[in-house]
Amino acid sequence: MASFLARVLRRIGRAAEPLVDPDASDRRIRDGAAVKRLEQMTTAASRLAEQVQRVTDRVDKIDRRQVTHLETAVSTLEWATRRQEVFAQKVLESSEHYRAHELVRERVLARIQRVARRGGPILVGPWAGEVGFELLYWAPFVRWAVEKFRINPDRITLLSRGGTASWYGIDGAHYLDVLETCSPDEFRQRTLKERKQRTLQLFDRQLIRQALRGMGGRASLLHPAMMYALYTPYWLQQTSPRWVRQFATFARVQPPLMPGLQLPREYVALRFYFSKCFPETPDNQALVTSIVQSLTTDTHVVLLGSGVALDEHRDVRAERSDRVHTVDHLMRPETNLAVQTAVIAGARAFIGTYGGFSYLAPLCGVNTIALYSRRNFYPHHLDFAQHIFSLVSGGSLTVMDAATFPLMRLLAAAAPQTLE
Repeated sequence: MASFLARVLRRIGRAAEPLVDPDASDRRIRDGAAVKRLEQMTTAASRLAEQVQRVTDRVDKIDRRQVTHLETAVSTLEWATRRQEVFAQKVLESSEHYRAHELVRERVLARIQRVARRGGPILVGPWAGEVGFELLYWAPFVRWAVEKFRINPDRITLLSRGGTASWYGIDGAHYLDVLETCSPDEFRQRTLKERKQRTLQLFDRQLIRQALRGMGGRASLLHPAMMYALYTPYWLQQTSPRWVRQFATFARVQPPLMPGLQLPREYVALRFYFSKCFPETPDNQALVTSIVQSLTTDTHVVLLGSGVALDEHRDVRAERSDRVHTVDHLMRPETNLAVQTAVIAGARAFIGTYGGFSYLAPLCGVNTIALYSRRNFYPHHLDFAQHIFSLVSGGSLTVMDAATFPLMRLLAAAAPQTLE
């Protein structure tokens, strides 16, 4: 009943509305339009807010990216600037080194040229340094100087120790050995502290005076200090090996003839001595013993030793047998290196301690294995030696850690011809 009355009243109201409120219909239309516009504005505002947010986010991202790019660019610029500064410094240092090297080169060459033009005898030495430096650097330097300045070999007197005339390969040159006038003990004591003859030392002067007595009293001097001055840039790794090669003539070592040297028809030469890179330890002594025992199952072995103590090295000895030989009866201080050179040159192979002495066998054309147990040597000398061996078609030099030698021995057992 109530709903019926409500419907009747609404109908009466709508019928009476034009009489009571003539603008009601227009107002409703305007109100509807206003609501619709409000809804549209609300929707538009919402969309605008979304767009603003998207733009804001995009701007933030763009700003962050720009900042990141800017930071990266600044970092790259700083890195490039540092590289340029380092490069410029190296260029400057290289330029200064080059000028210094060229100045030394000019002085050394001028000195040799004066000696060559002066006429008369030339005393070359004395050499009182290491075996390795004499083989790799000093002997090639002397050969180069003789060839470069066309010095008559008859003017040359080589002054060294141990009978190393054959290492120089200068036919017609004379040779004097310092151990003919100086005892091994004195030689060791006078050279133990400083083996590098960068200057004309007091002991050098003593040896020179003794040599001049047998040369008539006067001679020009070609001293190792010239070679040291010229080659030091390479040893300091300021230049490449090419710097040394331009002042050196490399050649194989032709062994000397040694009367009374009787050796097996085929043999392996061994020279082990304790040093900084092969210290005196039970393991190293046992390794040498095992090498000798292993080799003697297939071939003869000739054990080498200097027979004299000229430096801090001490020879490693092994027991003799029917297949283990020595040449101790021929060893004299003034010829010990000559004897060892002759023995090594006739060997099938050479095995020994890595050091300067291990360069001798490859220069004689003999394949070599050199062992160390502490890697405390300068690799650029080894690299230079390998390069020389290839230039003169010498023997191979394989340098290995003593700890890996047993594995190599297993491989050698499977292919014993590798010693050929």
